[in-house]
Amino acid sequence: MRTYVQRARADQRERTALAIERAALRELGIRGYADLRLADVAQRAGVALRTLYLHAPTKEALVSAALGRRAVALARKVERWQPPEASAAAVLDDLVAYHERTYRSDRQVLEVLELLVDSGAPGGGALLRSLDRVRLQLIERAMAMLARRGALRVRPEHAAALAHALLAYPTWRAALTGPAKRRAPALIADALRSSLLA
Repeated sequence: MRTYVQRARADQRERTALAIERAALRELGIRGYADLRLADVAQRAGVALRTLYLHAPTKEALVSAALGRRAVALARKVERWQPPEASAAAVLDDLVAYHERTYRSDRQVLEVLELLVDSGAPGGGALLRSLDRVRLQLIERAMAMLARRGALRVRPEHAAALAHALLAYPTWRAALTGPAKRRAPALIADALRSSLLA
C-alpha cells in the first residue's frame, strides 16, 4: 500500500477517534456515567455503532480513552507553566491567571472527571488525582521560588497547601458561580497575596 494512502487512513482514524471521544465527553456531561449509552455516543459522533465498538468495546474503555487523552493534554499544559521572574505579587497573580485560563479552557473535562468521581466510575478518581498531583507540583515550584527570594511569610509547604486549596477546581467552580462571579480570580489573588507575602 502506498505511503500517502496509509497516512490518509491514519489521519481518518485519528479524526474518528477524536470525534468519538468528544461525543463521549458531551454525553457524559449530559447523562452521567450510569446512563451513558454507546448508541447515543455513536449517533452524536456521526459514526456507526460498529465503528464505535472497534474504537472502544466497552463503556469503561470509551470513558477511559476519552478522559485519558484529555487528561494527558491538560497535564502537559500545566507542566509547561513557569513562574515569571517578576515581583512576588506578579508571580501569584500569574499563577491565579494561569489556573483561571486552564479552568475555563478545560471546564468540560474537569466537570466530567468530578462527575465520574462522584458516581464511583472506574478510573475517574485516578485521573483526577493524577491531574491534581501535576497541579500541586506546579504550585510547589512557584512557592519554592518565592521562598528562595525571601518573599513568603509562611513556610513554603504551608503556602503551597493554601494555594492548592484556593486554586482547586471545586473552589473555582464555587467562586465563579457564586456572588463573586468575574471578580473571583482577583479576590483569590488578593487572598493569596495578603496571607502569603511578607
